Order: sequence, then C-alpha cells, then structure tokens
Amino acid sequence: MKLFNILSFLIPVFGFGQMMENEKGTIFSDHPFFNEKFIRSVKLKSLTGTISSKKELGTIKQTGKKQAYFFNENGSFAGSFQVSQKNDTSFIYYEYDNNKNMIVKRFSDSYGFYSYTYTYNGQNEMVKKVYAREKNANKSKINFKLGEQYVVFQEGYKVEVTDSTLTKLILNSNGRPYQRQQHFYNSLGYLVRVENKLLINKQVSKEVFEYNERGLLKSIQYYDHKDTIPTKGFLYNYDEWGNVSFIDEYRKNVRTKHKEILYDQSNFILKTILSQDLKTNLITITKFKPEFYN
Repeated sequence: MKLFNILSFLIPVFGFGQMMENEKGTIFSDHPFFNEKFIRSVKLKSLTGTISSKKELGTIKQTGKKQAYFFNENGSFAGSFQVSQKNDTSFIYYEYDNNKNMIVKRFSDSYGFYSYTYTYNGQNEMVKKVYAREKNANKSKINFKLGEQYVVFQEGYKVEVTDSTLTKLILNSNGRPYQRQQHFYNSLGYLVRVENKLLINKQVSKEVFEYNERGLLKSIQYYDHKDTIPTKGFLYNYDEWGNVSFIDEYRKNVRTKHKEILYDQSNFILKTILSQDLKTNLITITKFKPEFYN
C-alpha cells in the first residue's frame, strides 16, 4: 500500500493477532469491539496512543492528541478517552451485566455526562433503551460517580424471530410504534441486510453486508430511502489470522479514507494505526503503548 510504503521506516511489517472483533462492522466505533478472551489472556490493562500527523510533502509532527482504551481484569472493555489539541478530554464508559450484555454506555461532553441504559429479557434480547443526562458526584471525569440523573427519552423493543429474519418493532416514549427494523440472514446464518422503515412517513434505509471466502465481514454499504448509490460504505481486509489489516471508507462510492492497522508481532497487541485522508493526503499516525495487570 502507498501509505505503508511512505512510513515503512517508522514501523515493522504487519503483526498477527485477534485482538479486535469486527463481525458487525463496529471496529473503532463507540460500541465495544475488543475480544474479551484475548484481552484477558494477555492481562492487558490499557492502551494509550499518541497521535502525530504528516501533511503532503511535510514532516511528521506531534499533535498533542491522545487516544486510549482501558480494560477490566476480566478482559471486558471498560472505556476510552480522547485528548484534543486544546487538552480537552472526553470519556466513554461501559458497564455490563452477568451475561456480558452492555447495560450502560456513558459519554462525557462540554455539559457533563449523558448515558444510554439498556434492559434485556431472559433471552438476552434488548427490550428497552433509556437516554439520560447525568451529573458526576466526583470532580474528576476519570472517576465518574452517578449523582443526579434526568431521563430525556426512552425506547421499547418488541422482537420476533424466524429462521431467516429478526424483526424489531421500536416503540417511542409513549409506547407507540414508530419504526420497524428487519434483519435478514442467509442459509449459513450470516447477516446480509438490515432494513429500517419509519412507519409514519414510510421512509426506508438499509445496510448491506458482504463476506469474504472465510466468512469475515468484507464490506458494509449504507443506503438512504430509494437511493441506488450508497451514501457511505466500508471495505475491510484481513491478515491470515483474521485480524483487520486495513479499512477503506467510501462516500457515494468515492474512497475518502484509508486506514492501516499494525500489530506487535511478539504479543499480537494493537501497535499502530495509520490513517490517510485521501482528499487532503493528511496522514495521521497513532502509536500505542500497552500497560498490563500484574
């Protein structure tokens, strides 16, 4: 890859590992995407990344930005934080139940904190989501303690499952349906399409999934209403061990961003992310340093 060749003097060739999961295309999103068993096996406590950048024909410069992930001793993804150039820090925290379902996803912003709280039934199906603003009883963002909470809205879910489809009826705060979401699976059990329909104005959007010969997610394309050209899309490539090695992002079928993911060959832990904006040719380099539990 061109990006890799440009910066090959900085980093070794691809390492191997299965540290991150991408079955649903959530890698590097605000949804948990780390392999809990892997994290637990290597006793990883945190990954802290320092971010530098390189403009076209320019030199590599430190940005002052940081990206970090931290984990519980059982391997679950506890949260992350980002430090901006202005030294502002934003956090995301996660909480789980005994069945490893995520029950709280909490964000910090300039106004304090807000959260999404999830409730599940006996089949571990999500039946309710609550959005709330929150006050931190502690002065430090890194040590969040719930003080006051103000519920803004909630959604309910009714789920029906057949051999090849999962249909979710989404209810508003008044308990009335306003959206239907359908998941379609092929004969091998792979998710191939998700369709969302707003029941009042009949507007439809969809997501289309494709897989490679090993059954790993190859691409996702997002369509709005009756559009035949996807509004955005992601293309994934993997190394021989099933690790995501690069991600290409598209807007209306035009490739806009290329991202390469490199791993430490000695322990298979994420080491470096190289991201190139294909419009400006700005390259962003995030180098991670791990910390381990004793």
